[in-house]
Amino acid sequence: MKQVRQGVSRKGARGPSSPRRIAPRQSDPYAGLRTISGPACCGVCHAVFDKKHWRFDQTAYEDLMATKRPKLTTCPACSKIRDRYPEGVLALRWPGLAEHRRDVVGLLKKEEARAKKVNPLQRIMRIEENDDEWRVFTTNTKLAQRLGRELARAYHGATHYHWAHHDKLVRVVWEREA
Repeated sequence: MKQVRQGVSRKGARGPSSPRRIAPRQSDPYAGLRTISGPACCGVCHAVFDKKHWRFDQTAYEDLMATKRPKLTTCPACSKIRDRYPEGVLALRWPGLAEHRRDVVGLLKKEEARAKKVNPLQRIMRIEENDDEWRVFTTNTKLAQRLGRELARAYHGATHYHWAHHDKLVRVVWEREA
């Protein structure tokens, strides 16, 4: 008779005792609205769609525009910005936020630029600044999580993640005391 030890999971298996939080998997409602066949480009941001992926490539965009009939469309990120449909909301709570405004905005923009190199659909939609709290709206859940991690790395403080159960939305709260 084979003995099985309780509480020990297989390598790579994730069970209820797993310390790592897995976000619920929902599909992007903007990804499947249009089926694009062949290369196309976004008329707003000039991103190029080729081989089922969006990317920023200025020479590919110019080559595509030089053809007689380029396929012009709107990429999912530009559609989300137009419709004001965020998938990530980052709340920044820090009494010293106004004093460090330039540095914090610079860090947010730098991380957005780094993320856009990998996936051009990861963008900051807008930043709402109030006296006691800022809100950063992103087109992608991963970008909101990344911005929260980078703020914690640069300015310390605590980061909390809250996933919606039915919608594809993450709320990230970064807070630091004075």
